[in-house]
Amino acid sequence: MDAFLRVTDSANLSNSPSSSFIAEDNASICPLITPSPPTNDLINPPPEPVSPAFSIGEELANKLADVQDDDNPAGDSASSSSSALAEPACTQLLNHRNVYHHITKDEDTAIQETNGKTQALQLTFRNPPEDYFFMSWNWPLIRTVSLYLFLSGLVAMLALVIAMISTLPKVCNPPVEWYQGSVFYEIFPASFNIEKEQVGTFKGISQQCDYIKSLGVKAIRLNSIFNTPNYPEDYENITNLLDIAPVLGTKDDFQKMVRYLDSRNISVILDLPLYPLYKKLPNMVINNKNNETFLVQDHNDIEKALYHWKNLNVKGFYLKGLEHFVDDPNLHTSLRLWKKIIGPEKIFIISHEFVSTMPEEKANIVWNNIDLIDVKLRIEEGVVSITKQIGLIQNSTLFTKRGMPWVHWSLGNVDSNRIANILSPFGNGTLGATILQFILPGTQSLFYGDEIGLRSVKDAENDKQDLKHLHHLTCMPWPNKKSKILPWMPSDQNTFAFDQVNVIAKMIKLRSESPSIYMNSVVKDGENRNTAEVKYSKDDFLVIQRWYPRRKSYVVASNLGIKQMTVDLSTLLYSGEVVVGPTSSSLPNTISFKNISLWPGESVVIVLD
Repeated sequence: MDAFLRVTDSANLSNSPSSSFIAEDNASICPLITPSPPTNDLINPPPEPVSPAFSIGEELANKLADVQDDDNPAGDSASSSSSALAEPACTQLLNHRNVYHHITKDEDTAIQETNGKTQALQLTFRNPPEDYFFMSWNWPLIRTVSLYLFLSGLVAMLALVIAMISTLPKVCNPPVEWYQGSVFYEIFPASFNIEKEQVGTFKGISQQCDYIKSLGVKAIRLNSIFNTPNYPEDYENITNLLDIAPVLGTKDDFQKMVRYLDSRNISVILDLPLYPLYKKLPNMVINNKNNETFLVQDHNDIEKALYHWKNLNVKGFYLKGLEHFVDDPNLHTSLRLWKKIIGPEKIFIISHEFVSTMPEEKANIVWNNIDLIDVKLRIEEGVVSITKQIGLIQNSTLFTKRGMPWVHWSLGNVDSNRIANILSPFGNGTLGATILQFILPGTQSLFYGDEIGLRSVKDAENDKQDLKHLHHLTCMPWPNKKSKILPWMPSDQNTFAFDQVNVIAKMIKLRSESPSIYMNSVVKDGENRNTAEVKYSKDDFLVIQRWYPRRKSYVVASNLGIKQMTVDLSTLLYSGEVVVGPTSSSLPNTISFKNISLWPGESVVIVLD
């Protein structure tokens, strides 16, 4: 070892291979930072400096020789003479033939020098594999858990996609408020009794919730339920708007009935008879405070009643007798206060008589605070009168502007005779008239018993002449049930058309699913347009068409005469399929308008091809 490391004399040392690279390195670098050498230097380069000589051991010399042989396979020497014989640095830069012996060859050069053969890369680790911490983990268990987690994620995503698809709406019908385009069921509570009751009660109505639900109605409207000296005979002679008639039940019974109906998505609306309880409306004063306008009422009986029934979850009120207050100076300020009390989700209904007599300058206040306008369809006056009435309503302000109150159509009600008696002697008249009514645009009202053709009391022996004004409030009969107690207003009718209930329910369902029928109007080119058109009205035969953009159109054909009629409508309509009517035993079938024949009192609903 001492022989390897001993240095004798710098003059006797042999040239180091690295020392021979220094000149060449300087030659390659200097031209980059200094001007090019003179021309004579290119011809006669200066002599290389003499490298110091040193002696090394024989073993080290042999190893160095082997290394040089590997770097120079062609046998070229790496001595200092190679640097002396090499081209000048400038020439090497220009010819792109620079060779740096002290720089490691890249992969491409190594492959070329080994004739395309590469040696395998050998990796060595400082520690054996078993010394790494993760090598001791339970990898079979980890792989199993990972697989199950992955599969569980796939199943969860698949279930999420299926749930999202299943909850998507199957139809894309235009939305409306709960009271718009729906059907209400008007009930006189005392006559909606069960077999164990003489007078109907809230409990009896609760027990018949399933029947009401089967009709498909969205709300029931209860006629006056307020206390009177002799309810129900004098049901209009109420003493206040808070106390319930004891024969109907208690406040708790009323709340239970409301809950039963709410559980079936049926709302409760009350008739609020303002007249003759009030001959004039309470005084109203407008005060300003903090730049806000609010109303103060001296006698707030009506206000208290609205708060009371609103808290009992009543969803709307029919302001009965409001037409008697058309000229009352407090009317319009009262309407604004009342609407503020009940809120926008609950509704007010008023009669068309009030609308037709109200001052024009106060109309906007009414439109902004009323939701439904009750219009009685005068079907007993014939086709000409019905056509004129429908035209007047559709051409009125109610259909010309958006945001206006909807029409609330009714055939029978607590103030009129039974439809079955009006359309006598045709037993099927109530069904045909109801189908015709339900095709009209707006909200519909069905008076209890009209779905089965219930008639007024005949009273042939004049036993109830003192109750003649109540003969149309016959107690509701039920199929396969016989009353054990004589009702307060028993029916002397022998048969009832209970089979018509399914047809009425089918028509209500069709109405709720078809925008062409339940929509009031359509906005087109910025204008509110009617979706109902009278296609034919002649000789007691009436045809009305309902349409809506991108929806199927429907046609109702009604025979309101006293004899069978056959009409050719092929110039107006082509063909379609019967979906409702004309009888309870009718089945869906294709019909041609070339010869459409109906018996007296029949109506049929056809979806056009």
